[in-house]
Amino acid sequence: MIETTVLEKVLDTINEYNESHFDLKESTGEAKAILQSEMESHELSSCNYEELKWFLEVPYESKRESVVFEDIKNAVQFNKRINTNQFIDIVKCWTATLIDEGHNPQRISSIVNEGFQTFLNISKGLTDTNYDELADVMVNMSDSMRRNLCTAMLNFFDYYNEFDFSVDEYISIIHSIKPKSEKSVVRIIPPSRDILIFSKVLEDYFSSNLSKIEYLKWFPVWLWWNLTNLIPMRPSEYCSIQRNCLFERDGKFYIKLPRHKIKEVNARRIQVLDEISIPENLYQEIVIYKYETDQFGKTDTLISYMSIPKTFKGQYWLPTEGTQSKRLNPHRFTNSIFREELKSFYKHVVFDKYKVILNRNPLDSNELTISQQLKPGDTRHIAFVNLNRQGYHPVEIARLGGHISLEAQNHYFNHVQNYVDLEILELVSTIDLESFSNKIDATVGQQSTTIGTSFIEQFVLKPAGTNVKIKLKDGYCTDPLQNCMVEDCWECESWRISREELSEKQHILSTKLNASKSEINEVVESLKALYKSIYDSVTDDYYSSDNPEMRKELIKRSKRIDNAIRKYVNLTSVKERIELIGNEG
Repeated sequence: MIETTVLEKVLDTINEYNESHFDLKESTGEAKAILQSEMESHELSSCNYEELKWFLEVPYESKRESVVFEDIKNAVQFNKRINTNQFIDIVKCWTATLIDEGHNPQRISSIVNEGFQTFLNISKGLTDTNYDELADVMVNMSDSMRRNLCTAMLNFFDYYNEFDFSVDEYISIIHSIKPKSEKSVVRIIPPSRDILIFSKVLEDYFSSNLSKIEYLKWFPVWLWWNLTNLIPMRPSEYCSIQRNCLFERDGKFYIKLPRHKIKEVNARRIQVLDEISIPENLYQEIVIYKYETDQFGKTDTLISYMSIPKTFKGQYWLPTEGTQSKRLNPHRFTNSIFREELKSFYKHVVFDKYKVILNRNPLDSNELTISQQLKPGDTRHIAFVNLNRQGYHPVEIARLGGHISLEAQNHYFNHVQNYVDLEILELVSTIDLESFSNKIDATVGQQSTTIGTSFIEQFVLKPAGTNVKIKLKDGYCTDPLQNCMVEDCWECESWRISREELSEKQHILSTKLNASKSEINEVVESLKALYKSIYDSVTDDYYSSDNPEMRKELIKRSKRIDNAIRKYVNLTSVKERIELIGNEG
């Protein structure tokens, strides 16, 4: 048994979401390749796929941890609805994904041997349906063991839950009894500022005049960001998109995803979408990419692995002899390859070219810093939150995201605030990436001064174009018709204020900002409350996705968020400019 203090330490970065999803045709082969790579790179590792006990080397410690499948096999052998051999294959493939995602051996051993095995034991091989009794058993565990069990099972059920019986109630119980930590053990996504900086770097970089090598090297990153932020996709799904994935129908542009329909026995569950409409410009970018990479020969996936430059000197991977070709199928783009390409983009572009600094504990400075890099699976969470934020019905979100039940995705709605924060940050952001590149030597302070001057010119010094000065409670109006387009004069383009009055009334703006922030929190909580009602009442016709009134209510609450954000952004911009003007004196 791992000591509690050590267990809590190794649980720090365990994620309850898995980057892959079990596929009968592909997963076994990918697992074998991952295990082969593990044994080639770690002398003490012994993890042949066919064996029921694997050993994983613990780096720098000259020891190894074991992962045992024999006990798991025994735990499910009496479940007549489970094919034992296939179940072990699924568990082995799942364990291989944990290795591929970079979890350390102690963590993997803890997840599989303790958390996963314990749940199989107490649920009698997934046969016990006395859910109240199961919950009581888990609640009486120590917090560390309960956290281990819950995280292990949520990760596994995210990887595979297409049994001939429903595991939704298990998932629901696990969510309900998962220990709450004062300090979140895992961020759902990186901080909003970090996401925004990556987005702006990527956009700016691809709007520049790239060389052929740069284009081929980084297009997989660009497409991942633009496609998987629209459609919730696991990294393994993105990497497995087939070369002939595009088609047009009735004037719309579609992409076909590597998702399989639910087998007949589970037809009552949500049928996922595998053909999804995408914007024409994105469709055309993929067409261009396919044309540019056809010369590199056969590829089974949309992204041509053979076209990705190995170095910036124009060297490419070759399907000839060598360790690389032994370990990889050169005709497939895989999750592990993309993970390295994303890290490489951060190194060569985000950090080296744009001079962004990675600082886990960023301090106030004039330098552009991030505290966390994006991982391949983060865009899936952003896309889910984005769909929540826009008021999509949970069933619609599940179909787009490849979830066969609402229980599989009901925890995402808690993070709607993440997307609101990101949107506010983007709209009020004063970041000018060129200010931090080699082209222009500027500072954040100088950029902010420009913004302050802009406010003065627009609201204080700018000629009104009319002699009209209709005195208001705050400032004055220059529109003779007073054709009000907004509720608050402070947000109106026809509004002006003197420098003196501007300085006197900052307290009014502070009050407005506090009220606006409270309004955002209120409307976000309102949308989240409606989502919770839907998740809690899935059999109620009123909350059904087929009820047009429910769809209208979701859209209505989403629009309330839009309006609240718009108001907050306008007021925030005013506040920043007032503060700058106040500091100038």
